[in-house]
Amino acid sequence: MIHPDISTSEYEGRLAGLRSRMRERDLAGVIVTSEANYNYFAGYHHFAPWTTFCRPAFCFLPLERNPVLLVHGFPAADARRDVWFDDVRSYDSLTFAPLAQVVTICKELGMASYPIGMELGKEHRIGLSASEWDELEKALAPSQLVDVGESIWDLRMIKSETEIAHLKEAGRISAGAFARCFNEIRPGMTERDAANILGAAIHEQGGEVGFFIITSGQGYYDRVAGLPRNRVLESGDFLWIDLGVVYGGYWSDHCRAIVLGHATPEQRELWTAVTALTRATVEQCRPGKTAADLVSFIEGEGARMGLEFSFAAGRSGHGIGLMSTEPPHIALYDRTRLEAGMAFSIEPGWIDQDQGVFVAEENLVLRDGGYELLTTTPRELVEL
Repeated sequence: MIHPDISTSEYEGRLAGLRSRMRERDLAGVIVTSEANYNYFAGYHHFAPWTTFCRPAFCFLPLERNPVLLVHGFPAADARRDVWFDDVRSYDSLTFAPLAQVVTICKELGMASYPIGMELGKEHRIGLSASEWDELEKALAPSQLVDVGESIWDLRMIKSETEIAHLKEAGRISAGAFARCFNEIRPGMTERDAANILGAAIHEQGGEVGFFIITSGQGYYDRVAGLPRNRVLESGDFLWIDLGVVYGGYWSDHCRAIVLGHATPEQRELWTAVTALTRATVEQCRPGKTAADLVSFIEGEGARMGLEFSFAAGRSGHGIGLMSTEPPHIALYDRTRLEAGMAFSIEPGWIDQDQGVFVAEENLVLRDGGYELLTTTPRELVEL
């Protein structure tokens, strides 16, 4: 298995939790087809996750019988080593999903002629084209395909201690990568050079690169979702990096900044303000509050500090786990009640096109009565 430290009993517990929700809705089973969901329930990690659509995967989770994984023959050998159960099957076609096999397996598992759940709701994607979906609905009739997206999120939002350990390790690797980058970066190098330093440090520590968002230079600080460029870094530049690191399938996502020289008094003041606001918001994080409550605090505290928010992410934080962002969203529109075991980020901030990007994101997990930080990267504005 790719996750020898995630026990079979933990996977069985995840399936048991889903089955409990199936019974409440009289479902005969669930089919999951998106990368993170078959990661979660089967332990299978595709060699090229969703960069190719010619080899969809189907994980069958019946109410009573053992799970089945259906994958293309190319990755089947590794899939059999990855998953915690025994039944891994394969197909050959690369042009159209193996819908006939899907229907056959549903019948074999006692799922046909009854409602079947799939991940159809918010922030889920199925691994089928629109025409394949239509064909599957017809082929499974009179079975109905219904949404179990919320049930899956109910399970995935609460992290186990093993999952939390993976998140911590991703955070530790991130901290090492930031330290190395900020120690080695110099004027005359490029944003891509910074990404190369980060990537090397991540791989040397046993992690995988999730993403790099890097921006620098006056007039470019609104590139808060920008890929690294060949732009040459100059003395006095404010360099802001948002870094995604993956360890064992689990993500860390946070940002820090360095000035290639001496920061201006305004840069120091703004960075001190954002780290203070972020820390104060983290201190508000505890079970029983809602995601929207945290944003109300951010807005109130920000007004008290005289801050104007302009970081256009559409929220002030987000859940984190097998995906770089997932529910809950730290936003006024999200009334999710926070529970122990939820892992998420806090990232209020603003952009000044002359001074820099002032966001210093933190990752944390809720514990009974409080929180535990998953990010360990120093919070100070680094001056070269």
